[in-house]
Amino acid sequence: MNILRYIPKAYLSWFVGHLVRVPLPGPLARLSIKVFAWLYSIDISMATLPLSGYRSIGDFFIRDLRPELRLIGEPVVCPVDGRLRDCAHLDASGTITQVKGIDYSLSELLGGDPLVSHFEQGQLWNFYLSPQDAHHIHAPVSGKIVKTIHLPGALWPVNDWALRSIPGLFAVNERVVVFIESDLGLIAVVMVGATNVGRIKLSYLDVETNKAPWRRSEPRTFEHAPPVDISRGAKLGTFKMGSSVILVTQRRLVDGQVHQSALPTRYGVALSALF
Repeated sequence: MNILRYIPKAYLSWFVGHLVRVPLPGPLARLSIKVFAWLYSIDISMATLPLSGYRSIGDFFIRDLRPELRLIGEPVVCPVDGRLRDCAHLDASGTITQVKGIDYSLSELLGGDPLVSHFEQGQLWNFYLSPQDAHHIHAPVSGKIVKTIHLPGALWPVNDWALRSIPGLFAVNERVVVFIESDLGLIAVVMVGATNVGRIKLSYLDVETNKAPWRRSEPRTFEHAPPVDISRGAKLGTFKMGSSVILVTQRRLVDGQVHQSALPTRYGVALSALF
């Protein structure tokens, strides 16, 4: 995996993303998707479209799921299908443990935004999406989107090797931060890019990352006035490939903590139901 240090990961991710989105003839597209679904044990029947409705693996990767399969709980729900890797309490230091011996700060994760002060007694939830999972990100609460930040960065993988090897991995990689005001306080949804995850596309704002990696990108902040109304379970954005989502809540929603877990999650399930 050390060879990744010498590979231009933004270009690699852009190329792979372009490759998997190339439209294929119908029979070849269906065969490719069947093989992909078999490799990753994906239940094709959960998608809203039949195989004939997808022209590429990339199309299938961002498939919608039949809505009746995902009941939306309350008050705060899982934003993605995937697995919960970490649930940790935050304190005034803002220190986040990546793995034993490697820490980074919440301020770094959120791009140094002043709103970080709201989370001093909150909780952090880290969700990992594998190729098996549907790749939409959903609102964990009902509320108002008050700010969006795009933070360009690296595109390291977010696998176990990277967790052990790349200090501050989630604060180094490219990410989009969405701040939502809710009845339960401020919520931050952090969509983290990774190798072969060259595109993060938002549903409520014309932002799509890594469309042209040869163009230098600067951090962008969007203050929403008026704020954007969002309902719990509604789509916030989409990963064009797999990655991680970090949820930061102003309140501690559960007493328990987990670290380096692999707890399966489904979007719409109440976070409290995981414990």
